[in-house]
Amino acid sequence: MGSMNRITSVVVTMFLSGSSLIGCSTPELHKGKGPKSVSIETLPFATTETGKTSTTPTATYVDDEIVETQHSYTGPPHIPFSGKIAYLTFDDGPSESTSKILHILKKFGVTATFFVVGADTSVGRALYKQIVAEGHALGNHTYTHDYNRIYKSPEAFMKDVRRLDQLLEETVGYRPDILRFPGGSNNHLSWKPGGRGIMSKVASVVKKEGYQYFDWNVSSTDAAAPVQEREMIIDSVLSASRGKKSIIVLMHDNTYKTTTLEALPIVIKKLQSAGFHFEKLKKSSFTFQFLSP
Repeated sequence: MGSMNRITSVVVTMFLSGSSLIGCSTPELHKGKGPKSVSIETLPFATTETGKTSTTPTATYVDDEIVETQHSYTGPPHIPFSGKIAYLTFDDGPSESTSKILHILKKFGVTATFFVVGADTSVGRALYKQIVAEGHALGNHTYTHDYNRIYKSPEAFMKDVRRLDQLLEETVGYRPDILRFPGGSNNHLSWKPGGRGIMSKVASVVKKEGYQYFDWNVSSTDAAAPVQEREMIIDSVLSASRGKKSIIVLMHDNTYKTTTLEALPIVIKKLQSAGFHFEKLKKSSFTFQFLSP
């Protein structure tokens, strides 16, 4: 797998389920779209010291539109911690994998953050409750995760966010003040419904409404394929974590991503061996943002 990390450009044609992207995969509890052909080009990660502006050139092409481009650190200066912190984050749940992820986290005694979507069913509500009961953080990932709907305007985005806030408050008793944009804060698929400047506008409104949003500085690449290779997930996390003291790791909570479950225990053990301890995100945590409003 080490040789794969040295490849300057790899172009792979594959089928993704629904709107599955490197930054987000489709939550199957409320969507059932068929696969579509995409072409993915990935360039190697660049490691940086925390607080310095840098780029991680990763480009994903879906229907000829770029989902992820240059990733730059634009968050607030980070006050160094005496150790190294890893924030595991899981997008797009709840799913049939949620309880399995929680079981693994419990086994290793680590906490994580779940950026969830809307699942107003008895099963979905039970999983929200289980996440909170076991000491993890809930974050808002919008109710519908529908790019064409949420990125029409800042008002449309906030309407979707508040719909999920209400469901979560009814279910677990509070509204999250942390958020992750579907596709990340610099996704280009939002341009079609909302125009080129839509993400800056949305990010600005989100901040004014009191939310802190989080992108990621380590991607597991588990959304780069319908079922990514387990070793690729492990190697991607470890290689992108080198040289960093604080990492926000992007993973996905999806029924069909079985290799994410297989990789998770190994990722946790190897990060622990590298000196990381695990925390859940909160509004005041270290953040990494691709786009600053």
